[in-house]
Amino acid sequence: MKTALVLFHRDTLEKFPYLHYIYNAIIELYQPKGNCKVIGFQEVSYQKIAAETNLSLLLIELPQAYSIKKGLWEKVNFPALVRQLLPQSIYYLGQDLPVLKNPKGATQWRFVAALNNLQLPADAKAAQIKKQQKNLSELAMADKIISYSDLAVEAIKTISAKQPLLSVSSWIPFPEIKWLDPDLYTDERMEQFKQQHTGDAAYFLLDGRGREEPTIIEYLKAFSHFKKWQRSSMQLALLISASLNQSADFQEKIDTYFYKQDVHLLTDLDTKNLYGWIRSAYAVVTPDFQDRCLDIQLAAACLETLIVAPDTPASRELLPGARFDLAATDKESIGQVLISCYKSEILRARHIRAGQACREKWPAIKSPIEV
Repeated sequence: MKTALVLFHRDTLEKFPYLHYIYNAIIELYQPKGNCKVIGFQEVSYQKIAAETNLSLLLIELPQAYSIKKGLWEKVNFPALVRQLLPQSIYYLGQDLPVLKNPKGATQWRFVAALNNLQLPADAKAAQIKKQQKNLSELAMADKIISYSDLAVEAIKTISAKQPLLSVSSWIPFPEIKWLDPDLYTDERMEQFKQQHTGDAAYFLLDGRGREEPTIIEYLKAFSHFKKWQRSSMQLALLISASLNQSADFQEKIDTYFYKQDVHLLTDLDTKNLYGWIRSAYAVVTPDFQDRCLDIQLAAACLETLIVAPDTPASRELLPGARFDLAATDKESIGQVLISCYKSEILRARHIRAGQACREKWPAIKSPIEV
């Protein structure tokens, strides 16, 4: 059996939910073929890998920060490992990973979770242009390039027109069919879910995955704005990264937050629990202009939950009419939109129905990866 390789940065998976979606999807694709193992780069040894007779996928974690050991591994040890192992595929989840010029027959896959590192502003400085050229050169070394929507794919092709790429296609982060079974979300089960987690109180689910502490604090201030003017029992379920949740400084600030008892910090949820939170929410709020939260939006549409989000290219393409518009993401704007969607049940129901209609028009869910 040939062992496929995945290279990733843990903090990049936290910052870009799309890459985390791909990470989980690749594991699910390879699990039927054999064992999947996560290992730090310093522990990688060809002898150990070769000794495992049923290893279908090896996921190698690299630190984001540079070190001499990491640099040596990327330039010497990793190419040597590929020469010995001869993997059929190598998957790179994120930028600044050691894509090989000579992968010894392996198909190299790159996944683009955001376009901002490829696009240039109108007043781009020399350093920005140099960085973009470096990113495009690394992208061109891949055999397969995958991004989150058809519009993103077209944008990548346009940006790289002077340096054509071999293959660019989309892998839209649609929810898996098995998680959309109505039997998982009966009224009785959802009532039990809310009773268990919020004492049966209604709540907004706000997606703050990958956001830094200052941004999360702004989201909490937006919720304070809502509570001040609406005076309801509404609660807030806040998706945040594991690293932020473990921050002592952040926890100190949470302890002093006036509405602390109404806030639920969620991290590292499995799909079953995440979808339970989505299905039971009054609304799912995704305050991001970069299509970073597309997986949550698509799941919310399938689970008949209101989506509160800015107008972005991918959401406009896949969810026309389904969003309750969030024109700006400052605390006052978010807070006011929460009040508006809370007051208008008719408009809320209209957007939810539009989300259901969008779902019926989506293409069949298919992975571009064959294992």
